[in-house]
Amino acid sequence: MIKVKWENNQIPADIKLPAGWVFFCFKKEDLALWCGFTPNINQRLHNISRKAEQDESVRTASLAAEYIEIEPYSRSVDALFHYKVFVQEYNPPFQDVTAPWKEYVYLALDAYHFPFVSIQSDTNGDWTYAGPWRSRFFLMDIMDSISRILKLPFCETSYYPCDKLDKGICRGYCEALDEEGEVEDVEELNKLESLLWEAYLHPDNSILEMLTKEKEKYFNELEFEKEDLITSEVENFAKYRDWLKFLYLTKTLSYQTEDFSVENGLLSWCKFKDKIYKFPVEPINYRPNERLAINLNKTDEARLLYEYYIQNYKG
Repeated sequence: MIKVKWENNQIPADIKLPAGWVFFCFKKEDLALWCGFTPNINQRLHNISRKAEQDESVRTASLAAEYIEIEPYSRSVDALFHYKVFVQEYNPPFQDVTAPWKEYVYLALDAYHFPFVSIQSDTNGDWTYAGPWRSRFFLMDIMDSISRILKLPFCETSYYPCDKLDKGICRGYCEALDEEGEVEDVEELNKLESLLWEAYLHPDNSILEMLTKEKEKYFNELEFEKEDLITSEVENFAKYRDWLKFLYLTKTLSYQTEDFSVENGLLSWCKFKDKIYKFPVEPINYRPNERLAINLNKTDEARLLYEYYIQNYKG
């Protein structure tokens, strides 16, 4: 266990932190304030410092802390075990206040209502949801790219039609709605629904392959500036596809090893420090429009267990 001073929302500048997966806990004297697990403790502390400047509740929690205890692990699941056991036993008072999932967002689709594609912080509406994603800005980049490549809606105004239609960078599906937002051309919006589902919810659509070929074309023709411009899009769509595959599988992912078990994507029990701990997985009644959506506060656990399965058991 490594003990690091935490003062004024930061650690001392000369401290070298461990690389790889860790469990960490912010403390005041002997009181645990909140804890977490991460593959990059430097980045996590940077994010906490940033949020402490923007969010008063996070700032209060951060200023209350005097030091951090950090425990490195060679396996990601061991960091998760430590986290789950610690929260179960101590229920730290600032646990939800500082949770990273509070910034996660959902992709929301509805081909029959303006603006057709949006970003939402919850799944309480009637959209078709997918997510959450950890970065709002990443999702906006994906929406912008799909809009440019396929001329699908990425509406950035509160009115329609906008100048994107005049510029020829949007097919103007909003014109299938009347001034009150009611559907006038069902056939056109049925077509839009199919296109949105294929572009956003189908992991094996051809967008990534198309961008990869375009990138290779620019490289072969020595147009390196154009190649550089498209490289980030290729990387983004590879990440997007990978995350979609995670969302398709996680709710039904169940597997067992000698020291832990996963049920419906979440940890049901584990063996930690020679003791068995159980974490009952309560069934969640998702609505049909939440088929590709999971709860915000379960995202990091579900993703870690999915990655562990892919790396160690699949294939």
